[in-house]
Amino acid sequence: MRYDLDFKMQVIAYYRQGHSSQATAKKFNVNPEFVLKWVKQYQSGGIDAIKPKTSKAKYSSEFKLKVLSTMLEQGLSQSQTALTFNISSPALISHWHKAYRLHGLSGLTTKPKGRVAMSKPFITDKPDDEKTLAELKRENEYLRAEVAYLKKLDALLKEKEKKQALRKQGSSKH
Repeated sequence: MRYDLDFKMQVIAYYRQGHSSQATAKKFNVNPEFVLKWVKQYQSGGIDAIKPKTSKAKYSSEFKLKVLSTMLEQGLSQSQTALTFNISSPALISHWHKAYRLHGLSGLTTKPKGRVAMSKPFITDKPDDEKTLAELKRENEYLRAEVAYLKKLDALLKEKEKKQALRKQGSSKH
């Protein structure tokens, strides 16, 4: 669940009045760990540190390396490092650390999400007698795939029509 800035400020203010994290958590019906996390974030970075993020943060590989270097050189925990660099989740640092151990610097580069878009085959407008053997083979392969696709589509449409016809026959008998 996401909590808005006003709610977090109320929780922090109540805690700072001298109430324990347990009492504060009970009053506001939140996890006591959230109370301590928000208080630490507020103490280290002010109001900006507890503002809900509007979009998913993107970090460069240089920034990730700097975070990991600082954590290891200064012997900081992931939580302390997250507070130092205003990173919302310490688990993110753990993920970066594992990727760096397994793949080095390349493990810290952001990979594109999703599938790669299919590119259209390179079919030239040249007359067939001017095309190279490789171009003709590529075009032939594409056309075979297209014919197979159309045959499959035709078979599926015929099957659907057949099922509809059987349903109509069955309903007219009653």
